[in-house]
Amino acid sequence: MKSVRRCLTTGLSLLFMGVGIGVAPTAVADVNTAATCTHPSWSNKDAGVDHVRYELLEGAPVRTGPNEGCGVVGRPDWNFDVYLHCYTVNSAGNTWSHVRAYNRFDGREYSGWIYDRNLDKYGSTKAC
Repeated sequence: MKSVRRCLTTGLSLLFMGVGIGVAPTAVADVNTAATCTHPSWSNKDAGVDHVRYELLEGAPVRTGPNEGCGVVGRPDWNFDVYLHCYTVNSAGNTWSHVRAYNRFDGREYSGWIYDRNLDKYGSTKAC
């Protein structure tokens, strides 16, 4: 009887371990990331300049698209001038601005989409 229980316990353990291995979180995240990153068109309609909020000590991500699942091209901090182009509303209902972030002290520059709540003045006022 003990050997039957041991076999059942071992079999169930292996089954649960196999299920855990079969749904690796990184594999699922990669699929979702690819599906959620969009690349809407944009143009330079806004002459405004903004800055990354001071309390974001590690900077704010500038992304390839207006969604948290899109790749990061750079992390400007409050030293950057953030030149606003236009904004869009993503599928989650959040506004993102297309920008060019430029650091006049060292010449670093990033272009892409930034979440408006990461900016002092909450981003562009002109829709893309």
